[in-house]
Amino acid sequence: MIFKSRLHLYPHKEPQGKSYIVGEKQALKELARALVRAADGHIGIDNVKLYSSDGHEYEVVIAKDVTEEEWQTLKLPYENNASPDVLESIKLWESIREECKQDV
Repeated sequence: MIFKSRLHLYPHKEPQGKSYIVGEKQALKELARALVRAADGHIGIDNVKLYSSDGHEYEVVIAKDVTEEEWQTLKLPYENNASPDVLESIKLWESIREECKQDV
């Protein structure tokens, strides 16, 4: 679902730093719905497309099923080249999305 409402996610940049979510009402509500869908859903992943303040679209991907081993090797947001796209659940989800695009 696409909401043309603005939202920014600012990750923490150091240990014990602050993260910020700044958004308009509709974008915050859609992010909340996506969080609940990911938490309660059988797949454990959901996404939402939102817009930054300059109008550019971006996607937020939410994943709940992370193994303990993955948690231990997952890089922190303030580390170089940190990316959760190495998680098995996200890799599987992305491959399914690609298959679906090809079938259309």
